[in-house]
Amino acid sequence: MLNYISIILFSFLLADSYNMQLLGRLEFEQQTSDITGFYQDGREFAVIGLQNTTAFVDVTTPSEAFEVGRIDGGTSIWRDVKYWNRHVYIGTEADDGIKVVNVDNPDNPTLVYTITDVDNSHNVHVADGYLYIVGADEYDIWIYDLAFPGNPSLVGTWSGEYIHDIDVVDDIIYGMAIYSSTAYIIDATDKTNPQTLVSWQYPGMAHDCALSEDGNYLVTADEMAGGNLKLWDIQDYLNINLLDEFTVNPEHSVHNVYVKDGLVYCSYYADGTRVYDISTQNFVEVGYYDTSEVEGLYVGNWGTYVYLPSGNIVSSDIETGLYILSYGGITIQHIDMLDQSYDSGTIDFQALVETSIGDIESVNLNYSFNNSQNWSQTPMELDLSNELDDFYYTELSLPLDQIVVSYFISASNSEGQESFYPSLGESQPITFFVGDIPILYLEDFESGVNGWDVQGDATDGFWEAAEPVGTYYGDVPVAPEEDVTIDGDICFVTGNNAPPETPSNDDVDGGETVLISPSIDVSGEYEVVLVYHRWYTNNLGDNPSTDTWKVQISSDGGSSWYDIENTSISNNSWEKKVFFLSDYIDLTSSMQLRFIAEDVYNEGEFGSGGSIVEAAVDDIMLLSVGEISDILSGDVNFDGVIDILDIVLTVNFALSITNPTPNQFQASDINSDGTIDILDVVIIVNTVLG
Repeated sequence: MLNYISIILFSFLLADSYNMQLLGRLEFEQQTSDITGFYQDGREFAVIGLQNTTAFVDVTTPSEAFEVGRIDGGTSIWRDVKYWNRHVYIGTEADDGIKVVNVDNPDNPTLVYTITDVDNSHNVHVADGYLYIVGADEYDIWIYDLAFPGNPSLVGTWSGEYIHDIDVVDDIIYGMAIYSSTAYIIDATDKTNPQTLVSWQYPGMAHDCALSEDGNYLVTADEMAGGNLKLWDIQDYLNINLLDEFTVNPEHSVHNVYVKDGLVYCSYYADGTRVYDISTQNFVEVGYYDTSEVEGLYVGNWGTYVYLPSGNIVSSDIETGLYILSYGGITIQHIDMLDQSYDSGTIDFQALVETSIGDIESVNLNYSFNNSQNWSQTPMELDLSNELDDFYYTELSLPLDQIVVSYFISASNSEGQESFYPSLGESQPITFFVGDIPILYLEDFESGVNGWDVQGDATDGFWEAAEPVGTYYGDVPVAPEEDVTIDGDICFVTGNNAPPETPSNDDVDGGETVLISPSIDVSGEYEVVLVYHRWYTNNLGDNPSTDTWKVQISSDGGSSWYDIENTSISNNSWEKKVFFLSDYIDLTSSMQLRFIAEDVYNEGEFGSGGSIVEAAVDDIMLLSVGEISDILSGDVNFDGVIDILDIVLTVNFALSITNPTPNQFQASDINSDGTIDILDVVIIVNTVLG
């Protein structure tokens, strides 16, 4: 016997992007660092630093980005990469020297030389045929001639103090000394004898800089909590003035900055890739794409490269990999739909859609019911009654009660550009429930563990059924303070015995802790929806985001397992997850789930270990949904339109003059009350009359 439950989603998300589009993504099995790009032989490439290697990626077609090769090196969280004349230069804080890679054949990057004058470095920079190395021993800036790019020759050095990063334009070095927060302007016309022209110290932590294209202004970035952008007027070296400052979030930090076409592009760690107009000598934010769901100071978007001829932008996110973006085009902002009751049988969808160039030509709602593989589309119309000029809406008719709706929004403009919300469209739809969905299985752990088992090789932080005890890393929650169940107390939680202010005392350590369900019969169902709430923290401690959270499913009693989730991305709060089981397994009588939280040590200077890992699981449900034929409600004769012929047929069915087929019954029973009667006739007449 099936039970029923009304499911309510308590939170919603607003798309964290504006005037920027996601064109493609590529994930790696380890953290990323700096990134560069290059155009060669009609193709575009990204070069991205990983923890023990450098990956070369073809991004010519962003949606189909693929790796072409790697150059391995020592383990370090930091790699800096630059391109010049069919060669790539790789610096790192591991003792690798500077690797010189020939990409004459870009599908086969080849290490051809290593600069050994320095063992490690913090940054490399290439400008006008010269390679600059900073953050290395002995000298603060090393300068190499790249006349023979595969065999750089040292031509000069500069010493004053440790330089963290630089920009070089027309033989002038703009250098940032992070420890004293000092900005330097150095004349390197004579590469053998660079001379300091001016320097100034300011409150902050001078990390990176970029010169405006007219040479009159310098943008600097402070790498620190509350670190911000600063805009300096440097036209008169004897009278350098601070014009403006900008901070996205006082608890976050900016990282690297670049200037192109009068705009400042920033990799802003936890706040993603962001774009600023400085034409008024002030920072005006004109676009952003937040690559990260991780909360923290030095997490998220490490670097970005903005100079590909296509105009595409490549950005590296420490935890989630490579992002290929474009600035401008269409922005879709929408509040995700909540679970709701059937009510009138219709649902209103709304979205704010804007374009930076051209005009919006179409906005469409794309939807499917109960995981149907056939997507339907209905246009969203401009809402002339709304005070927002770019507000679009549509009303979606539901075929019946107790269904699961998946949807995404698409839009196009007169310039041929297209955008989606969510950004990956059909492959990442939003899913919500309508009505009281029949429940096959519900476990909230309030009455015990009920056949759930704990396994694994972790040395601490095992799964246990308990009332959770909240812990904090500063102000950031690590473990939950309460469960999800309404009027409940108990959930499964890892390591529940730590004092609130010392979360590392009983977090997951030394391996995996695995929570395994009993065998559950889902055979004979058309479709089963898995719903659970989970808490996962992995973004704090010495090596954040280096471990993995997995949710796996089996259809054969645990003999084989398939990933539903496999991620290192934290969400330090309860999050509801929804999956259609038929996307992963056959529906059998021996289905099982398992939830895996790990803290696995990997060798190397920055291997995993020391990260704080906590997880929790609650309110696990399996919901039964049926098949919905692709039938337009009211289109009784299936000709694609609702008209007088459909009214006549519905009247005949209501009067029992003729008997409907099953599909005709579904199309005629418009109010889904299980009968065809005068109420259905009235609805269809009103539909025809508009």
